[in-house]
Amino acid sequence: MDLQVTRNLEQFFRLLNRWPVHLEDRIECHWTPYGILLESVDDRLLMTSWLLEAKVTQLQPWLSRWHPEAFMGLPQRVFMVKSRLMISCLCPSFSQAHDWYHLCQMQQKFLSKVITGGQL
Repeated sequence: MDLQVTRNLEQFFRLLNRWPVHLEDRIECHWTPYGILLESVDDRLLMTSWLLEAKVTQLQPWLSRWHPEAFMGLPQRVFMVKSRLMISCLCPSFSQAHDWYHLCQMQQKFLSKVITGGQL
C-alpha cells in the first residue's frame, strides 16, 4: 500500500470517528449494524459494505432499487454472500478520504433500506 493510500485511510477512519485502526492491505471492521471491508488494489481502494445481522432471500428487489445517481455515478456491485446483501465499489484512483467517507455513507444508506424495507 502506498503512502497516499495510507494517509487517506487514516483520514477516512478519523472521519468515521473510528481511529485508531491497524492499517493493512486488507481491513475488515464490524460496527453494528454494518460490516466494511477495505482492500488496497493497485493503489486504489475496494470498499465493500454489508449488514451484519439482516438476511435477504432475493437479490432482484435490491438490484431494482439501485441507481447510479445515488452513488455519484460510481459503479457499485450489489451481490449476496450467505444471505447477506453486499455492495462493493472500486474507488477511482483520484479519490481521497472524504470521497471514501461519502461513499461509505451512501453504501450504508442503501443497506439500511434492507432493515426498514424502504425505497431509495
